[in-house]
Amino acid sequence: MHLRVVLVLSAVMSNGAQADARYQAVPIDAGHEFGMEKALILDTVAGHLWIWTESPATDEEPGGRYVIYQGQLTPGSRMGEVVLKQEWVMGKPGEENSAAAAKPVAPAKTVTPAKPVAPVKRK
Repeated sequence: MHLRVVLVLSAVMSNGAQADARYQAVPIDAGHEFGMEKALILDTVAGHLWIWTESPATDEEPGGRYVIYQGQLTPGSRMGEVVLKQEWVMGKPGEENSAAAAKPVAPAKTVTPAKPVAPVKRK
């Protein structure tokens, strides 16, 4: 399964993208989920993020391969700055404790669209 992840990510990074290293992939630990493979894919030019996931079919669930868009990075002005914050409160007793019952809290500051991030030059 790990070899398949490497081969798929190599295909994503081929066709000239590997020469300038625009797309970087980082393996993500799947935790206790048996057989699941995950990777974070970063577009180093525009700052977009995706999660690539592959899981085998089981008796209970079908298998599949998914690429899930996570958003675009927002540059900060200093190290440790929170550029986006979302919190959810627990539901009241008797309410279903789910994302549908959660109430988002306004972000700490207004988030403006991110500007393209300059690629990192490697020596």
